[in-house]
Amino acid sequence: MTDHRPLSIWTAVAPVPASTTGPPAWPRGAVVNDGDERADARRMPKFAHGWQRRGVPLEQGRQALGLVHRSTGETVVELDELAMPVPVTEAGLRVITRIEEGWPDATPSAADTEVLAGEQTEVRRLLLARLSDEGRPPAELFHILPWHRVTRLADEIEALFHGGVPGEVIRLRHWFRPVGPRFTASLEQLDEGVRDDDAGLIRVAATSLCARLTGLDAARLPAHTRVSLAALVDVLAERNRFLGHTAARVTGTLRGEDGSAPAAPRMDTVLLDAGASDGIRRESQEFERAPFSVRVAVTSTGHVTVSAHAVLRPGEDRLLTEGYGVMLLPFRILAAEGSTRYWVVLEPSDGFVGGSLPLPIPTGDFVEADVDGPPIGVPEAASLGAEEVERSIAAVDTGSYLDLWERIADALPPSHPLRDVIGRAVQ
Repeated sequence: MTDHRPLSIWTAVAPVPASTTGPPAWPRGAVVNDGDERADARRMPKFAHGWQRRGVPLEQGRQALGLVHRSTGETVVELDELAMPVPVTEAGLRVITRIEEGWPDATPSAADTEVLAGEQTEVRRLLLARLSDEGRPPAELFHILPWHRVTRLADEIEALFHGGVPGEVIRLRHWFRPVGPRFTASLEQLDEGVRDDDAGLIRVAATSLCARLTGLDAARLPAHTRVSLAALVDVLAERNRFLGHTAARVTGTLRGEDGSAPAAPRMDTVLLDAGASDGIRRESQEFERAPFSVRVAVTSTGHVTVSAHAVLRPGEDRLLTEGYGVMLLPFRILAAEGSTRYWVVLEPSDGFVGGSLPLPIPTGDFVEADVDGPPIGVPEAASLGAEEVERSIAAVDTGSYLDLWERIADALPPSHPLRDVIGRAVQ
């Protein structure tokens, strides 16, 4: 017989009825996870063996998702984030039990999926969260989540950009975490920025939304949500041209087209001697990552230099100074030994913005370099990893670029650890 485990991170021992008149009321201050609220019930040794899925009676004829131990008879109730029982119907309980019997490879039937779609949102989220962590659920199963809320929010944000009147705030909460990158948090942040007419927040949220949608399996979203998100991303790219390349990838994927980026050129790192006057052999490739023109150059002196620049349109200099503060463009360097990420600071000058970074040629006989997402600004720099920052600054060979990194450090909170990281790296 298959052992079952909790779907939720919290459980509590089910209360014992005081009489036969019916199930007891859920007690206030129930003890969660045997007193350890920070533990994850799904991984507690207590639930390793001997538990079976069970519905635990609640008041008013309802029942909660629960488990019972085959030997001891101990019964636990699964709880939501407010430490309240998670209600489930009898039909839903049967479907969940069948899925757990074949965990994690069971594929629900169309009838099972219809039943699950009618359950409380928390039941759906908990089931998908564990299936995502431990198995390979079919993409269509994620359609049981309340996607109408995402569609409506995306439509309303687009309408606000076109002068619409704000309506009721739509909360997406944590319900869509099992889908993948947390794009719904970015969507809520974007809604807040538009409602408050906060250009800085809009810029940050739009960047985050585009970046997170690139890592999403679009098949997990129903068609109506993909259509609305694609339309919204189009608007974001119209408002901020620096999102162009990433936005194009996102909308292509959401619309069922090829959303992958055009392949970056693969370049040889072993260059034959040539008759250059300075004795240095150079090979370079140029390509577009709208609005940036990108150049990758390899020299026989053992360097690969990546650079990017974009011609500024009227008004974009203000976006750079007020929206980004300092613009950082991510590059991914791929070689035989793997891939490495660097951040290139872009400096505005004479009607364009651009920057370059000379790097040691990696081990192996080839190198690929490509833009690895939308540019970010000072607000997002606070979340960068110290290792990425250190190696990016270590490669800088231009004083003005070091000044830009120092400007980023100065904008961070006084106690932020990256201030010291940047301070040491620029010395």
